[in-house]
Order: sequence, then structure tokens, then C-alpha cells
Amino acid sequence: MVTWAVLFLEAWKRKCAKLSHRWDVFDYEREEETIRPQYARLCTECRPNVVTQKVEPYFPRSIQRTRILIGVITSLLLLSLVIVFMIAVIIYRCLVTIPLFRHPALRSQASIFANMTGACINLVLIMILGRLYQTLAYKMTQWEMHETQSAFDKYLTIKVFLFEFVNYYASIFYIAFFKGRFVGHPGAFATFLGLRNEACSTGGCLVELAQDLLVFMVGKQIVNNCQEILFPIVASWFHRKKSGLVMAKSSDAESGNLVQKQYMDDYRLFKNAGLFEEYIEMVIQFGFITLFVAAFPLAPLFALCNNWLEIRIDAQKLVCATRRPLAQRARSIGIWFSLTEVIVGISIITNVRHRLSACLSKEGTPNKKKRETPVFNCFSVVFWLFVVVVVVGVGRTDEDDKTGTTNNNGEDGNSDGN
Repeated sequence: MVTWAVLFLEAWKRKCAKLSHRWDVFDYEREEETIRPQYARLCTECRPNVVTQKVEPYFPRSIQRTRILIGVITSLLLLSLVIVFMIAVIIYRCLVTIPLFRHPALRSQASIFANMTGACINLVLIMILGRLYQTLAYKMTQWEMHETQSAFDKYLTIKVFLFEFVNYYASIFYIAFFKGRFVGHPGAFATFLGLRNEACSTGGCLVELAQDLLVFMVGKQIVNNCQEILFPIVASWFHRKKSGLVMAKSSDAESGNLVQKQYMDDYRLFKNAGLFEEYIEMVIQFGFITLFVAAFPLAPLFALCNNWLEIRIDAQKLVCATRRPLAQRARSIGIWFSLTEVIVGISIITNVRHRLSACLSKEGTPNKKKRETPVFNCFSVVFWLFVVVVVVGVGRTDEDDKTGTTNNNGEDGNSDGN
């Protein structure tokens, strides 16, 4: 799967280059990017530009750096909140499992029930936190006073991606790499808040990991597709009601004036929300099918079915449910491609770590000494170092991404979507 992901990214580079050449944007650069209107409106002083000598709105760089630092601290606090919710779900699973194990008829299904219900609760918390953080991240990025739209989009994308990465994958990484490693031994079991630490079943945590991936991936797809179908309809209705277009349309129908101008019909539609939500959804899905495909081999199939359905939903939304978006020049998808490269780099260690665990241990034998042999530890260290090199190498932003970042990665969607 990692090989496919690398080949997919290389194929996308070729496809992007072909499209850039076809649309004559291969050498497109934003040499004179205009100042954001929001930035100009909020600036309290003006200074001459060093290059053009034109008087432009100015915001002190020291204050901007301080605001960026405050934004980073706020994001870290919210990431710690994600960890707190993850611990709360772990405690929930422990509390639910104990009474179920005491019941003879439910003992065999206790772990499955506790894990599935915990995963559903975790998914609800994840989606609520993600929606709240996107709104907060947009306001924080506005408060940081970035001069150009490309800088605004870049900072916003990094904020949202890092939070969503931890938000969706923290509990999965816990099950894959940490669960069952702090149990202790008979007579001295490790505890947390008075509860014994979670342990994997006899066959390991692979089944539980697959269950969580199924709930997170499929549940997220169902909720997102329902939102994409219903939200434009509801938003357009509220827009018409708020602007009085519903009453105007009914009065025209009563008077017999049924001939409507096309621009009036288009104005009744809701404004297009841009591509930011689409990009973040695709990147998170790409992480599901590359990071943990060894534990859940059906993930690519679910992703294929979801994309087949979503293409048609997005087409209907773009053509019929929302206004036509403004066309903007760009020669790549910008920082989103770099983020997918980072995910591919991390997927190397997750998949290799899983395969090493399966190869260097007896399947179904919960013998810790057998699993954690010196050879296994050496391989783990080598591959951890390797993935760091890969991530640093492929995660950097190319010059193409710096100069050809598309405006659609956030500026339209952020102004209306949040």
C-alpha cells in the first residue's frame, strides 16, 4: 500500500504538470499578490513599501509574532483537550467492560461491545471538536493579521491539519502502539485512576484497531455525505428567507409573473463554500487508507465507494445547489500535496511496525518477551530513524507550492464555511 501511495503521488505530479502546461499556468507566479482586504481594514497605520515605495497598510511584525505564538499555545491546549477526551473514552471502556465480564452470557462479547460503543462516542466527540476548532482556527488566523491571502491560507491549513491529524488518529495510534504495553504482571498490575490499564486480547489489538478504523472511516463518510446533501438545501432556504426572496417569489407567482431572470434564480442559491472542506476530508481519508491499511485492508474499498458517491454529490451541489464559484489561476494544489507526502512518510513506519510485530512474534501468543526481542527493537529504532529522514525529505514545500498555491484551498470556504 505504501508503494501504491508513493506511485500515486508521483502520478499526480505528472498529471498536475500536464494540466499546468495545458492551461498555460506552468510558469505562473504571484509576484505582486494584493493585500487582503481584511488586513487593510484592520491596520491602524500605513508605511511606504520598500520595493514599490507605495504607501500600504502596515501591522507591526513584533505584535504579529506575538499573536502567532499565542495561537500556537492555544492550539496546543486544544490538542491536550483531545488527549483528555481520548483518556475519558478509555476509562469508559474499562467501566463498561467490568460489569459485562461479570455476566456469564455477555462475557464473550464484552470487549467488542465496549470497544464499538466507545468508538462511536469517540467519533461524535471528534467531529464536534473538529467543527469547533475549524471555526476557532479561522478566527485565530484572522487575528494574527497575515498580509497576503496565500500566507493566511497556509497558516490556516497547517493549524487545521495538525489538529485533525491528532483528533482522528490519536486513539488509533494508542491502540496500535501503546495499548497493552503498560499492563504490568500478576501481582503488580499497573493502574490509572484506580482502574487497571487496558490489555489486548490473546490475539493482540488488531481486531480492536480494525473496529475503530471501521467506525471512524465509515461513520465520517456517512455524516459528511449527509451534510453535503442537506446543508446547501437548508442554507439556501435560510438565505432566501432572510433576504425576503421567498415572499417575493410567492407574490410573483400569485400575480402571474412567472418569468424570472436567471441572475435572480442564481442569487437565491447559497454561496459556494470553496474547496477547503473537500481538501481536508480527502487528506484525512488518504491517511486512513495508508497509515493503517495493514490492520484494516477494506479501507481502500470503502474509500473508493465513498469517492464514487461524493463525486456525484459534489457535482450536483456545484451545478444545482450553490452559486458558481469564481475561477482563479493556480498551478498546483499547494500545501495539501506536501501534507500528503508527510502522511506517506509516516505510513512507512506504521505499516512496517505492524508487519515486524507480526513476523517477529508468534501469532496469537501474548508473550511479551517473545515479541520484544533485541532484533525487534533494533529494527524498530532503524525504521523510526528512517521515517524521520523520509518525513523531513518529502515534507518540505517545493518552490512550485510556494508560487502556485491555489486560492481555493481556503479563502472562499473559510469566509462562509465558518
